[in-house]
Amino acid sequence: MPSAIDYRLVSGLGLALACQQGWADEPWTDVSTFLQQGALTGVTRNFYLNRDFRNGGANRRPGTVNGYRAEWAQGLTVDYTSAFTPGLVGLGVDAHVYAGLKLDSGRGKTGTNLLHVKNDGEVADEYSVGGGAFKLKVGETVLKYGSMELRTSPVFLTDGGSGRLLPQTVTAWQLTSRDLQPLTFDAAHITAGKAPSESRNDSTLRSLYGATQTDTVDYVSLNYEQGAVKGYLSTQRAEDLWRQDYLGFRYLPALVQGLTPTLNVSLYRTVDIGAAHGGPIDNLTWSLAPGVKFGSHSIMLAYQKVQGDTPFDYMAFRDGQTTVAQLANNVQLSDFNAPNDRSWQVRYDYDFTARGVPGLRCMIRYIQGQGGKGSNIVPESSYYALGFQDGGRHWERNIEVQYVVQSGPAKDLSLRARYGVHRGNSAEPRGDMDEIRLITELPFKLL
Repeated sequence: MPSAIDYRLVSGLGLALACQQGWADEPWTDVSTFLQQGALTGVTRNFYLNRDFRNGGANRRPGTVNGYRAEWAQGLTVDYTSAFTPGLVGLGVDAHVYAGLKLDSGRGKTGTNLLHVKNDGEVADEYSVGGGAFKLKVGETVLKYGSMELRTSPVFLTDGGSGRLLPQTVTAWQLTSRDLQPLTFDAAHITAGKAPSESRNDSTLRSLYGATQTDTVDYVSLNYEQGAVKGYLSTQRAEDLWRQDYLGFRYLPALVQGLTPTLNVSLYRTVDIGAAHGGPIDNLTWSLAPGVKFGSHSIMLAYQKVQGDTPFDYMAFRDGQTTVAQLANNVQLSDFNAPNDRSWQVRYDYDFTARGVPGLRCMIRYIQGQGGKGSNIVPESSYYALGFQDGGRHWERNIEVQYVVQSGPAKDLSLRARYGVHRGNSAEPRGDMDEIRLITELPFKLL
């Protein structure tokens, strides 16, 4: 199951350790001891997804059975994170192995991105992929190269697996520095990726809605965290496609015991650059989400606005799975990102600990959007064919229940059920759909 890169990484690390430490007699014994100092963890994930297109909307693919897609799969992720060698310059290696197993799928029901689809259109019974990254540390600054997740910058966030069966990864150089706390500097140069349903690490990078390929993506991010305050300032450049800048702010002060107000602000500015292969882009998208947590209850309100005649877009991979954006109304079925779309949300969460059931939580939210219209989209734009010329109106409702086992042999076992409903008028490209997700996760630790 592991790819060849895993063995090259371990072998290369062994040679580097031997050279650095002068281990000439029994270097591999020292390497073995060093590797045991790392962390070896994993997650088993069982995922069922059923999406029913009520009116055979724009997302319905030819051949779907009765207008729906449904797949059931079992996934396994194993991650190894090494320690760093002693000395002024520390060396290390991270590695991972992911595997997916088909439990139920087939022609006409595929398209959930849970499982790998082969070139002949058949769903693979099983698939696996492995990868890893070298890392070098000086002080609190770490340089990495290889296959990895990127979870620190709001302009390029890979999905760790919560949205599908397996995590997304990218092939990249990444530099992270925490030498200037409470500031964290983060930068990356990304050349390829792996979507959750892919069995290779060389997926092309592309815009999701524009479906425009780009060879490389670079970002620089400066994050601030001090007490109840978090701030983010980031910029991303997709070669010959766009520049996307981000400003974010989060505030969670504990005013009195049992009462915590929250405020989340996100702003993205996207413009075309270079050869502009996706056509002209000029988009400002922002969201404001105040809320309050009191006792077992949490209430959040959110407002999101897309300004411009192109939609807010994301970086994605070959199978269409996207990176994650920090917008309040980017939810289960829709992201309310059409040109000039304005949307609001009300969300309620309840923690059943006070009722004597620790680990049980529920959430319900409702989002409504309107005004989505890109009347001035030019024909040479990659978004022109999406039909944003007319005003769209749509709404979505999500319900989620999750229980995490608190003790015993099944401690940390998570059981989650998500139900989503989306409805829109004829101008809304996503159409009407219902979706059910049933997810079981069990984390484990081997080292």
